[in-house]
Amino acid sequence: MVGDEEYKLLKQKFDVYYEHKLLPILRENEKERHRYFRYFELLLVMAVLFYPCVLYYILTTQQAENDAVIGVILGLSALLLIFFIGPIYLYRKKVKPQIMPEFANFFGSFRYELGGKLPDNLLRTSGIFGEYNTHESDDFFCGSYDEVKISIAEERLQHVKTDMKNNKIKKDVFAGVCILLEMNKSFKGKTLVLTDLGVFNGLYALKKFEGLENVKLEDLRFEKFFEVYSDDQIEARYLLTTAFMERMLQLMKLFAGKHIQFCFDKSCLLIAIPTRQNMFEANSFCRTNLNKSKIDLVFEEFYTIFSIIKILKLNQRIGM
Repeated sequence: MVGDEEYKLLKQKFDVYYEHKLLPILRENEKERHRYFRYFELLLVMAVLFYPCVLYYILTTQQAENDAVIGVILGLSALLLIFFIGPIYLYRKKVKPQIMPEFANFFGSFRYELGGKLPDNLLRTSGIFGEYNTHESDDFFCGSYDEVKISIAEERLQHVKTDMKNNKIKKDVFAGVCILLEMNKSFKGKTLVLTDLGVFNGLYALKKFEGLENVKLEDLRFEKFFEVYSDDQIEARYLLTTAFMERMLQLMKLFAGKHIQFCFDKSCLLIAIPTRQNMFEANSFCRTNLNKSKIDLVFEEFYTIFSIIKILKLNQRIGM
């Protein structure tokens, strides 16, 4: 595990970086926040004054069927909601690309894209995720850290279907952070490290992993939490050495959960970390952007993710 002393030293450097690099940007963002918040307040006042009057007019003068009245009210409500969301969306779209690249560049060299995502073909062929037909994303970072190429993406995968009444039913397949690392190792096969499903492992493997075989490892603690599948048993054991499995268990503790999953494929390592937390939120719409505690939280999120490089020692070209 990355030591506390290392964290303290890096945090001290970050605090200096914050004062000289991030704080001036956040002060400008705060001016923008006030401007957009005034728009929001104006819309709120208009809604309070006029929306009840419009509803009263519709309900007292509308002679059509009740369903039509309900439709008009719902449509008007949806339009009002869009107006409310507008200032928040425009503010976020403007200020996040200003602060987040500078935030990430403290750790390395990164490009930031709001709404960027990992390729669908990469996610689908990994074998980590179930079937989905809707792919949404939020923050996306791509660059290098400690001489390792890395992409970080907040992803939400859903399977959406329509029932007999034409209602959309959404089922979450994955919501969290995906991390793609270009490994400094040479391998040709595909190895999956998935959450252990107990008695359901066999059925799950039969359904999803044609051509992959279950790999049994000697580490009983690792086997308790993870199940491994590969098309090359020898290569899987080369990748999953005793030291590497220990680091993966440490990584699981780092994220306080046992649902982290991995895929080794085409000399890359894809890590999927489920979380409902909206990460990398250095800006706020309703509260001041000069709240240092919010900045410190984002720093800790970045630090935790970049700790993966050190824990797994992916910058080393020798055996793990």
